[in-house]
Amino acid sequence: MKKIDWYILKKFLGTFVFIMMLLILITVVVDISEKIDNFLDGTASVKEIIFSYYLSFIPYICSMLAPFFVLVAVIFFTSQLADRSEIIAILNSGTTYFRFLRAYLVGALILGVGLWYANNYLVPMANHNRIMFEAKYINKYMSALSYNYHRQIAPNTFMYVEGYKPAEAVGSRFSVDRFENGKMVNKLRSESIKWDTIKKTWHVRNYYIREMHPEGDIIKTGTDMDSLFSFRPENFAITNDRKDEMTTPALKDFILHMQKAGSNDIEFYEVELYRRTSGAFSVLIMTLIGVSLASRKIRGGLGWHLVLGIALCASFEIIMKFSVTFSTNSSLPPFIGVWIPNCIFGVIAVYLTKTAPK
Repeated sequence: MKKIDWYILKKFLGTFVFIMMLLILITVVVDISEKIDNFLDGTASVKEIIFSYYLSFIPYICSMLAPFFVLVAVIFFTSQLADRSEIIAILNSGTTYFRFLRAYLVGALILGVGLWYANNYLVPMANHNRIMFEAKYINKYMSALSYNYHRQIAPNTFMYVEGYKPAEAVGSRFSVDRFENGKMVNKLRSESIKWDTIKKTWHVRNYYIREMHPEGDIIKTGTDMDSLFSFRPENFAITNDRKDEMTTPALKDFILHMQKAGSNDIEFYEVELYRRTSGAFSVLIMTLIGVSLASRKIRGGLGWHLVLGIALCASFEIIMKFSVTFSTNSSLPPFIGVWIPNCIFGVIAVYLTKTAPK
């Protein structure tokens, strides 16, 4: 790489770190103001707040906003290069525009690969500490008891629990219904179930089993019974947060387990799985868009460039929300839903790159 490449690369990465630190500081201050009442109740120590929560909260925010940080950083320093006519001097020296992009692409590759690794491994591990802290000190009353839990646990087999205590792994008013050809063929009802941590089975109390046969029904009752169901206590903790604390290998195993159990609501987890790669790839797209916008010397300079960049980021996020919603609530495949924003803005990036001043 030539000196100009190193110059641009250092500017790129240095500005990215500066913008990231600045915006993270603002985000942390806003988060503290929202949770100050929870922190002041005295249950969480200052050490826990700093090391258990905020050291895990910062990677989570960086992962979410990294493409935005990249776009703002590229626009910020590239606009300065354009205002000082440095870009004109580089292009007039015989350097082509696409050769000029080399340092930007190297920087985008470094950040994209780093974000991909963080999304798949580092951030989920940090999220585990963050989510545990929030469950203990922030959302402690919300997570104490889950009501009216419905789930498909196998093909044509459905489970219901009226109330479930995660801390004790105890469920009340439990039932399992199995159907064949649209008709119920087996029903289990019980007063409660409790997870046996030693036997790794569910202990069912005061149960009633009814088996439907053409020649007549068979009814069984009892006080205590151990049963091997296809779900475990952690399955009751399936929330939007749970997918955030699983590394990619664990998330893939979880999705496979859900598919074998015949579950129909795995789209949330597939969206998260594909988002981790698409988010890293969007760093390259945002870099190309940022360079193409900021290399144009216009009246208003940095201010207008930042306005356009923020508007594009907002549009990207809106499109992502719509496509993900269609993936989780409609027939749109999660892979397509997650990659739609990248495809749309990839076309925009190619167009802006081709029409950039050369």
